[in-house]
Amino acid sequence: MKIDYRTYAIIAAGGFFGAVLRWFIEEQIPSLPGTLAVNFLGCIFLGIFMYESIYIGAYSRETRIFFGIGLLGAFTTFSALAVQSFEVSPPLAVANIAANLVLGLFGIFLGRYLITYNRGI
Repeated sequence: MKIDYRTYAIIAAGGFFGAVLRWFIEEQIPSLPGTLAVNFLGCIFLGIFMYESIYIGAYSRETRIFFGIGLLGAFTTFSALAVQSFEVSPPLAVANIAANLVLGLFGIFLGRYLITYNRGI
């Protein structure tokens, strides 16, 4: 595999902004609701971004890497979901995991719907 420092820099820049946005939201909405919020928002934005890329072809490879891998990769979090679910009672853990999965899938669907509806696709 060829090392492409430009791609690494693009991912790192996106990751920086995604991590800062995640921290900002966690400061406003701590713990389980904060993680649920960032995962849901991240799925909506990824759904919009993914389907905009597929149907319209509107983004360059660098833009897809910056937002899809860097920014949204750092913004959303599976590890926080796992740790926070482990630290609460079993019924709340199951509810938290279910809410993240259901809202995550709904977020992708919503993002896709917004793009296809707005573009008349």
